[in-house]
Amino acid sequence: MTDQDEPKLISEETPTRARFKVLTLLCLVAAVAYVSRNAISVPAKLIQEELDISQTQMGWVMSAFFWSYALSQIPSGWVAHVWGTRRSLTAFAVLWSIATALTGMVTGFGMLIGVRLIFGISQAGIFPCCASTISRWLPHARRGLASGLLGSFMSIGSAFGAFSIGLLLQGFQIGGNQIPGLNWRTIMYLCAVPGVVWAIVFYYWFRDRPEKHRGVNAAELELIRGDEALTPAEQTKGQEKEEHVEPTPWDQILTSFSMWMICGQQFFRAAGNIFYMTWFPVYLQEARGISLASSGLLTSLPLLTFVVGNFLGGIVVDWVLQRTGSRRWSRQGVAIVAMLGCGFCTLCAYFVQEMTLAMTLISVSMFFAGLGGACGYTVTIDKGGQHVAPIFGMMNMMGNLGAALLPIIVGVMFDAGLYGLVLVLMAGIYVSAALCWMLLNPNGTVFEENRSR
Repeated sequence: MTDQDEPKLISEETPTRARFKVLTLLCLVAAVAYVSRNAISVPAKLIQEELDISQTQMGWVMSAFFWSYALSQIPSGWVAHVWGTRRSLTAFAVLWSIATALTGMVTGFGMLIGVRLIFGISQAGIFPCCASTISRWLPHARRGLASGLLGSFMSIGSAFGAFSIGLLLQGFQIGGNQIPGLNWRTIMYLCAVPGVVWAIVFYYWFRDRPEKHRGVNAAELELIRGDEALTPAEQTKGQEKEEHVEPTPWDQILTSFSMWMICGQQFFRAAGNIFYMTWFPVYLQEARGISLASSGLLTSLPLLTFVVGNFLGGIVVDWVLQRTGSRRWSRQGVAIVAMLGCGFCTLCAYFVQEMTLAMTLISVSMFFAGLGGACGYTVTIDKGGQHVAPIFGMMNMMGNLGAALLPIIVGVMFDAGLYGLVLVLMAGIYVSAALCWMLLNPNGTVFEENRSR
C-alpha cells in the first residue's frame, strides 16, 4: 500500500468519525484566532487618531505581534511537543483572549506595543499544535485537505472579522431601525469571548492521540494509521514510551537545505499575505479613495478568495498525490504555479486604475496565494517525521519574521506617499517564494535527507 492511498479496513465495524470533529475544532480555533489577531486592522486610523500615533508607529504596532509571534514559534513548538496539544492549545487560547481584552484598555503607543507582543507570544503555539495533531489524527492521503481547510479558516476568520468590525464601527440598519456604531474598544472586548468558549469545549473533549480517545473505535484507528495501526499491546508500549519525550535533533534540522527552502517560501509567502490583513484597508482608503466601511467590505473579498484557494489547494494536493504518487508534483509543482500566478496578477493590478478590475486581479492573486498555502503546510508535516511540532514551529517562525518586517516597510512607504508601489513589492515577494519552491526537495523527511548525504 502506498502512502497516498486511503487504508483498506480489515475490521468489519463502521469507523467512528472523531477525526472529523478534531479537524472541525482545529478549523474553528484558526478562525477565532484570526478574528482576534486582525481586529485592529479596520479601525487602525481611529486608533491612530485617539492615541495620537503616526502611520510609521502603527506599522510598528502591527509588526510587534509578528516579532513576538515569530520568536516564540520554536519555544511554543517545544511546549506542544512536551505538554501535548490538549493542555498547550487550551492555555494559548485563554492567554490570547486576555490579550484581546487588554487591547481595549490601552492608553498609548507603548502600552499598545506591549499588548501586541503578548498577543504574539500567546498565539505562537496554535499551528505547531495543529500540525502535530493533523500528523496524529489523519492519514497521509488526507493531510493536504486538512492543511487546506486549516488555511481556509484562517482567512474565514480574517474576512469575517474585517467585514463584521467594519459594520460594527459604522453601524447598520435592521428592520428600518438604525443600529449605532460601537467604539473600537468595545469591539476588542467582544472579540475576546470566542477564544475562552472554544478553550473550554476543546479541553473537555479532545485527547492528544486517537488511541486515548473514547470516541475512536478500532476501525477508525486502523483507517487513521493504515499499516502503522498498533495492537493494544503495542499501544500500551507506545504510551509508556511517550512519557520520555525524544529530544529534537536540531543539528539535522538546521543543516537541511530543504528545511531552509521551506522556511524561505514561508518567509516570502507570509510577508505577502500579511499585507491584506494589516495595511490593505489603509491602502484602499488612501490610494483608492474608499470609505472606512467600504474598505472593510473590500478587504474581505481577497481574504475570501484566499479561503477558496486554500480549500481547493488541499483537494488538489491530495488529488495529484493519489493520481501520480509523486510528492514533487503534488507539493512542489502546485506551489510553483500558484506563487507565479499570484505574482503575475498582483503586478497587473498595479497598472489598472479601474477599481472593479483591480479588485478582481487582487482577489485572483489571493486565490493563488491560498492555493499554495496547503502545499507549504503539507510538505512541512511530511518532512517533520516524529518532530512535526518543532519543525513546523521553525517554519512558522521564519514566515512570521517576514510578516513582522512587511508592516514596517509598508508603513514607511505610506508615510512617504508611495501607496501604489506596494503592489510591485508584493509581486516581487511572491516570485521569490516561487524560487524557493523550485529549489526544494519535497521527498522524504528532513532526517532521511541528512542520512542520505
